[in-house]
Amino acid sequence: MDWLRAGQALERVLLTATLKEVSTSFATQPLEWPDLRWILRDPVSGTGHPQMIIRMGYGPTGPRTPRRPLEEVLTIEP
Repeated sequence: MDWLRAGQALERVLLTATLKEVSTSFATQPLEWPDLRWILRDPVSGTGHPQMIIRMGYGPTGPRTPRRPLEEVLTIEP
């Protein structure tokens, strides 16, 4: 249940950022180093298990992600 709730929370953050025209990107490489992962834990209790870092900000609009044509991914049968 915790993974589901975390995924739903991340979804809300990303959708809200999109609505506000805020760009997002993920950084997971720093979390692969134990010393850096420890720094990202809750500073008060020292607990938690950080999974990713989300970078958010305003900037130039990048190219849209290419999409396959609908006919290639959907088959409608009568």
